[in-house]
Amino acid sequence: MNTDIYNKIIEDHKELTSLPQTLTEVLRILKDENSNANDLANVISRDPALTAKMLRIVNSPFYGAGREITTVSQAVMTLGTRAVAALTLSTSIYDMTDKWESSIDRTRFWRHSLEVAVAARSIAEAIRYPRVEEAFIAGILHDIGLLVLEKSFSDKFKSIWNQAESGEHLIELEENSWSTNHARVGQFLLDQWKIPTVITGAVGQHHNNFPPDEDDKDFLLPQIIALANKTAKFSILTVNNNSAYNIEQKEIIRKNLKLSVEQVKDLEESIIAKVVDEASFLEIEIGSTSEILLEANKMLYRQYMTVENLLSENATMQKEITQSKIEKASLEAVNTITATFNHYINNAAATILGRTQLLEFSLSKGTIVDKNNKMDSSLEVIITGVNTIQLVLQELRNLSEFKTVVYHDDAYILDIEKKIKESLATINEQHENSIAT
Repeated sequence: MNTDIYNKIIEDHKELTSLPQTLTEVLRILKDENSNANDLANVISRDPALTAKMLRIVNSPFYGAGREITTVSQAVMTLGTRAVAALTLSTSIYDMTDKWESSIDRTRFWRHSLEVAVAARSIAEAIRYPRVEEAFIAGILHDIGLLVLEKSFSDKFKSIWNQAESGEHLIELEENSWSTNHARVGQFLLDQWKIPTVITGAVGQHHNNFPPDEDDKDFLLPQIIALANKTAKFSILTVNNNSAYNIEQKEIIRKNLKLSVEQVKDLEESIIAKVVDEASFLEIEIGSTSEILLEANKMLYRQYMTVENLLSENATMQKEITQSKIEKASLEAVNTITATFNHYINNAAATILGRTQLLEFSLSKGTIVDKNNKMDSSLEVIITGVNTIQLVLQELRNLSEFKTVVYHDDAYILDIEKKIKESLATINEQHENSIAT
């Protein structure tokens, strides 16, 4: 980790290291197990703008209070201390950071951040995570490090962002430039704000690679945020970097969290509608309905093209597999035929050779008389021919143990021919020596 980066962030932007007093008090109450509903209500009530916003949120159909909520105390009693604290923190940080100048499309940024927050809360509920509000807060703040890096290194960040928009891997670009990435920078900022460490740790690790069967409780919330991030459809970048490796990691985390395929599928199907509803209640700008539908159509088209490409690749692969099977079957058939021919020819050659050797022995002993002295030369021709047949058969047996490629290797064929000639020369020499003795 490059500590110089973090020192520069603090030195150049001291305003980043502290939150408004109201949020500081909200965080203190969120971390204090002994705090109660009245403590939180008193803090929020001191801020008229925050009070008005909170009352609008809790009276929205999304939260379904069933009756009109007119005071912050009623809101806290209805939704719970942690839920109200999470909503207050999320909307206030949105208001604060949205004033920072940025070349990042803020509508896309908050659309993605809110989608991850909603997905994280749904995942937390599905696996019975005890504090679902932590998942929502970590989700909505998970990419805040991008805003910090841009605020601190605007020119360099703009160059990196343009490269990422052209399809390069953002995390790798960040690591190469700063020896850190926006996830860890986000964690650093949230630590300065005294956000609970369980939340800051999840933000800092949401791009980590998690091994199969990871069940450490310390990595439970980080995996929830990582899966929510990989499940999210709306990206801050305009390109789709959904690589095979990301898909593999998504599957690993799903299994680690003991979620079924159906549960994740249901989440993905319902996420966009939930994000639109939540954005209107929290007054977070994520774009108009037409813009969201246009983005959804683009995503659908990209998915269609991905499926089409996969089907095309699958068809090509099937053809290659079929051809490979045919070639393998053909080779196996050739091997079987070769072995059968080899057996019969070898037996016949052995019989001829045996009879020839017997005849040669009879001649040497005088049992058979060769009046014209022609039999010796004839026997040598027969023996040479039989030896040649046996050597070729042996090489055929050797060839049947190799892959198909050797049949197309001219050098290998020439080596076989040379090997047979050398072996025949040795056999003939031994045979001549045996006759001489």
